[in-house]
Amino acid sequence: MSRQSNPEPDFLSRTPRKGSPQERALRTCITDERLASYDSEARRRSCPALRLYLWDHDMASACMGDIAILEVALRNRMDRQLSLISLKQSNTEDWYMAVLRFDDRTQYQIREAWSHFTSQQRKHRTHGHLVASLTFGFWRNLLEDGGTIHTKWPDQSHADYENDFWRKGLDKTFSNGRQYARAVEERWTRRYALGIVKTVHALRNRVAHHEPLVNGIPLPGENRRITLANAVQSCFDLAMILDRDLYAWLMDNSKMRLVLEHEPQPNE
Repeated sequence: MSRQSNPEPDFLSRTPRKGSPQERALRTCITDERLASYDSEARRRSCPALRLYLWDHDMASACMGDIAILEVALRNRMDRQLSLISLKQSNTEDWYMAVLRFDDRTQYQIREAWSHFTSQQRKHRTHGHLVASLTFGFWRNLLEDGGTIHTKWPDQSHADYENDFWRKGLDKTFSNGRQYARAVEERWTRRYALGIVKTVHALRNRVAHHEPLVNGIPLPGENRRITLANAVQSCFDLAMILDRDLYAWLMDNSKMRLVLEHEPQPNE
């Protein structure tokens, strides 16, 4: 069945009839100013801006649901590997309490998460609560090179996440990473994993901040943007390098590709 024969399947929001009370209500709550960011793209695709906006909303919902699962999977796997590194070096699984060479940014993020606990919460085991409090960006940053430690202090030094974390076990976060990289003719490296995670994180932030997806996803610090289709593919890539069975589940249950296949197209 072609896309044109069923332009608005059940999993997509219905565009209200022009001039109807529902359309007026939507336009009032969305505002003309926000819809204006869709106008030029809607004209290019010969469809109403409101329809494009609602499709974008459906796409964002599909992305956020899947990314929520991927984020939890990523942080739990990275937490486990950090615990093993910490246990070996400091005889404790509480890696955030161990003397590991985290850069200033990482240490600040840990302190920020810890500061939100009540005194009563701090008296009890808080490992799981702390892990859940740390942002997606925190886990992504652990795949970076590592920044400065004790900035502007006499003992200032530089963290080395490649040798202190990745090569000591953090790479095992991605149980299928090496096999997948080989299958797509890429080298399995920390930077390869980082590229996938950074893209998923950029898509996640775009969705969380209710920014349009139809014009692609800007990649912070790279002065470029990628297509939404490529960003969605990175979500599946992340699932694949984490666990083949997780990827299989996502393929069977994700709505991202379904919604993407019904994106309003030019001359539709």
